[in-house]
Amino acid sequence: MTPLQRHMPKEEMIALGWIDESGQVANPAFKTPEQGAATQVWAATSPQLEGKGGVYCEDCDISELAPEDGGFYGVKKYAIDPEQALRLWDLSVKLTQTDIELS
Repeated sequence: MTPLQRHMPKEEMIALGWIDESGQVANPAFKTPEQGAATQVWAATSPQLEGKGGVYCEDCDISELAPEDGGFYGVKKYAIDPEQALRLWDLSVKLTQTDIELS
């Protein structure tokens, strides 16, 4: 658990299965802070990523495409949609009033 949950009611975290009634972490998928930081450290130092940009990473590897039926792992199809990326880029340029061209 991190301070990100500080504004959530305890009852909501219990209902989500994150903690038990005593406030202890109940979800085995939660990581320690060290485990949570491991992928960022790996991404900053891994030769596997040399020359690559724009990839999603998780668990010290490049993310696979998430299954269609959902789940918590993998990169969602919409997140790597080039048309949506261009739409977001154009909106960002407009909102920031810049004239940077996407090549």
